[in-house]
Amino acid sequence: MNKNLLYCLLAMILVASCKKDDDTVFDKSPDERINEALKTYQTAITSSQYGWNANLITADGAPYRFYFTFTDSNRVQMFSDFDSTTATDLKESSYRLKALQQPSLIFDTYSYIHILSDPDASVNNGQYGVGLKADFEFAIDTVGADSISLTGRFNGSKMTLYKASQTDRAIWTSKQVANGVVSFKNYWKFLNYWRRLNYRGIDYELQFDTSLKKVTVSWGTGNQAQSVTRGYYFWANGINFTDPVVNGNFTIPGFTITSFTNGATPADQVMNVAVSGTAATIKATYTNSLNPDVKNAVTRWRNQAINSGLYYVSFDGFHKNGVDDAYKLKTLVNDSARYYALLYAPNPTGYSDAFINMYVDTVNEPALVAINGSWVKQTVNSNTGLAKVTEDSVRKNEPWPATGPAADTRAQMYKSGGYYFVQSSAITYDMVSVDDPSVWITWWWVF
Repeated sequence: MNKNLLYCLLAMILVASCKKDDDTVFDKSPDERINEALKTYQTAITSSQYGWNANLITADGAPYRFYFTFTDSNRVQMFSDFDSTTATDLKESSYRLKALQQPSLIFDTYSYIHILSDPDASVNNGQYGVGLKADFEFAIDTVGADSISLTGRFNGSKMTLYKASQTDRAIWTSKQVANGVVSFKNYWKFLNYWRRLNYRGIDYELQFDTSLKKVTVSWGTGNQAQSVTRGYYFWANGINFTDPVVNGNFTIPGFTITSFTNGATPADQVMNVAVSGTAATIKATYTNSLNPDVKNAVTRWRNQAINSGLYYVSFDGFHKNGVDDAYKLKTLVNDSARYYALLYAPNPTGYSDAFINMYVDTVNEPALVAINGSWVKQTVNSNTGLAKVTEDSVRKNEPWPATGPAADTRAQMYKSGGYYFVQSSAITYDMVSVDDPSVWITWWWVF
């Protein structure tokens, strides 16, 4: 009994000793420690003399560039490279540092950073309900001497703040970023599809995906062909890549745009640029692609629809010589039905693909109806990716007219030269004419 009592006393002493040690681990209460941490973060974000450059990567991997200046009165001023307005007009709103599951930076009134998260897709060209999968509440991960790393609390987007220099701040305030946004719009005026940057005598094909702010850069031919994909953001009078493109001794971090000459033909069009201060040009006088993925894209296009049991649609039909809906499909009317989209449904066998001109009838039981349609065959050269479409037969009770927009579209589809396919985004493919590279059609995957 005495031995048991001794063991009990020993255990009590040990517990008391542990409790005493625990009490001395922190000399302040949890609330005091949290408040001190928040104060430290407040000092950190307001201490950068020239503000912060910020790189925000959405949950889908799209990079956006911001500029922030934080004040002790919980106000923040910002620019963004989202568009020419956000890059031109300094926006002021409020922010908070708050202890949630961990210390967090919250932009608590609507500002440029909220545009990316706006669930209204008409605001940011994202998806309805989710926007561009960005955040405006961020958990603070690490604070360094010159940078702060954060993670979005809802979508998990990543943002890193870097202390800006006086030059960085001047680039924003003198509207050089806005100049880059505006000047890049001329890039889309090129009449031909294949656009190449010629730098130090080497051609680099550029394929921009504006939905994810990615650019695929391809160069070389045959077995030497190679391709890399980079994110991009707007910077001083042009574009910077998130990581430089390296080709042997040559490095391309992006380019500044110095001028653009428009013209009535592809040969008359040139964008003059500079790469690290060296003059270069972008032209679109080419008839083929340098991207080695072109030979695989058409198979991926077919398989994506076949494996899902779904199909592709094109709302604008063929683009030609700088004009969307070049054959004016959107003017088509049939009684109470109006043109809606072209539909292409690949068949697993390669035969009897469906090519249909769809209308929407908003009066008689609103529904999509097929007005013109054909069973077609697509043949693909596996070595080059060149695809050709031929008509097997017209679908029963869905004849094509002899003239007009639908007839012109049908004739264009069966051009003998064929088409190359390019995956232009996660859900779109461009089908580019070999006969005339100013002609292409964008197919949207219905998912």
